[in-house]
Amino acid sequence: MKLDLHVHTTYSGHTSIYPLSLIMHESYNTPEGVYARAKARGMDLVTITDHDRIDGALTIADRPDVLVGCEVTGVFPNDGVRVHLGALGVSEAQHREIQRLRHDIRELLPYMKQQRIFSSLNHVASRINGSITAPHIAALMPWVDGIEIINGSRLTTQNRTATCLADACRKVGVAGSDSHTRRGIGRTWVEAPNARTREEFLTELHAGRVRVGGRQGNYFTMASDMLRLAGGFYADRFARAARKPLNWRNQAFVLGGVLGLPLLCLPLVGALGHFILEERFNRSLLFDLVARPATTRLPEPA
Repeated sequence: MKLDLHVHTTYSGHTSIYPLSLIMHESYNTPEGVYARAKARGMDLVTITDHDRIDGALTIADRPDVLVGCEVTGVFPNDGVRVHLGALGVSEAQHREIQRLRHDIRELLPYMKQQRIFSSLNHVASRINGSITAPHIAALMPWVDGIEIINGSRLTTQNRTATCLADACRKVGVAGSDSHTRRGIGRTWVEAPNARTREEFLTELHAGRVRVGGRQGNYFTMASDMLRLAGGFYADRFARAARKPLNWRNQAFVLGGVLGLPLLCLPLVGALGHFILEERFNRSLLFDLVARPATTRLPEPA
């Protein structure tokens, strides 16, 4: 059975990039759209892993081939460093507790371990995780079950760093498209050859009897996603204006969007700058992993 383990929808909320965060969503995918695209591309199972929310996943959770997932933002309380943790097979009650605990990773990770929620450290070599260092990673390793070793939106070099870390720490390697648009859904996956149901898939995943495959990211995929997100923004704003034509805010957004059409070339420049910074961060983290002692640790799991 195959599953794209990392996908976002409009339920992920607004983008974290200021000032776009004032008007633009993280994704314009719909849960139904994700489900249809994943199945069309050969995924036997489907999950949605929105940022700190499971609302989108719950809209399709009644189907036997759907696993409820979430990308949890865990926080190191001493310095505010945030990490993105994949959580798979989450109930509504567990999600509520995870959201209560996620602001202190020292409480979050023991809870997830005790509940046997499969957890993965996502895009570890990306700036998205903030100023993560070797001691932070060392603190996480006893607690997480897996590491995302193929992220369909990250550079090959970043995924190679994650793969080496997973091998060194003997963690389950997982993969997902990290798709915020329809382009990447189902293009990167985890496969459990011996599983026949979603419950068996989770059992195989916990046991590490899985393999990964699919595409990785590059400049062109990032540029494409940026353009697609812009297209999603325009489609959303025009739809709002059509539903409420007398709402002056909607009309103002449409007018501003039309005037801003020439700015659509900026994503091409933005993608290049993004990956230059990503490569630098990856190299810096590699040096830190080799050079720095693991001085920060959470209490060991029982």
